[in-house]
Amino acid sequence: MHYNLELFGKKLKTIRKKLNLNKKDIAEMAFVADKTIRRYESGKVKPNFDILETLSPYYKTDLVALLIQCRFDDYSVFYAIKNRIEIKLGNQDNTFNKELRDLNILLSSTKNKYCIDLINQLIIFIEAIELYNNSRIDLAQDNFIKAIKITTPNFNLNNYDSYIFSSIEVRILMNIALIFNKLNDNIKYLEILEFCINSIEYTDEIRPTLCNNLAVAYIRNKNYQKSLLYSNIGIQACIENQNSNCLSNLYYTKGCAEYRLNMKEHIESLNTTIYLCRAFKQDNLRNFIIERCKKYLDIDLLPN
Repeated sequence: MHYNLELFGKKLKTIRKKLNLNKKDIAEMAFVADKTIRRYESGKVKPNFDILETLSPYYKTDLVALLIQCRFDDYSVFYAIKNRIEIKLGNQDNTFNKELRDLNILLSSTKNKYCIDLINQLIIFIEAIELYNNSRIDLAQDNFIKAIKITTPNFNLNNYDSYIFSSIEVRILMNIALIFNKLNDNIKYLEILEFCINSIEYTDEIRPTLCNNLAVAYIRNKNYQKSLLYSNIGIQACIENQNSNCLSNLYYTKGCAEYRLNMKEHIESLNTTIYLCRAFKQDNLRNFIIERCKKYLDIDLLPN
């Protein structure tokens, strides 16, 4: 079931203000982190039902029922398209014509403003990725920023760390970090990625991808222990949340870190990558990994 989180957050904030309470008051009374209250009221995070039940007495409202009132039906199609995009990105597949077409079809039939904003955001995100892949870095960054501004209008890259972001916005911000990497600004690259990983819930579906990007970043900085740490965190997140989108990439990055640390386990990790690519039909990614293992590690991995 999917919800208009922005609408729910506004209702939550209105109720709290009518009770003459601030976010810190609620957090202290309910023994809930104040950042959780901020995230819920900003409409950036899907609330946990158990926490809503804990908060309900202090808001003097059945918050679970309030959230259900904010559900909508057309989000499931959007989510399916978004998931296809993530799968393609993980498989080094940069052909998004079908996804763009499906998003535009959905846009023409959607009346919910919240969903319309999310569709437009994802369209601009895809266009930015295509610009990035064609080495049009400045335009790509402009489009990534434009995409975030659809749902966070005052967003400014100079003080990005002062905002609360949704999962999709964190995904876009992660891609902005990759642009800084392209520009050889490793400090900003790592800084943004670390901010992103600390801005999401443990169960967020983007967590494994973020872990992989951090693991790759630390390999480039020759901090192989930290790379291995994030690889393992990402793999664990995939397993616990039953999210396989980034699992092959994570085992590859793990194998690279183990190789640099002279750990014999690197062969098992790299072979696991190939097995996973075959199981998930990630042919592009499999060929990419085989080529890079030969080029940078002098390791021949069997395609099958």
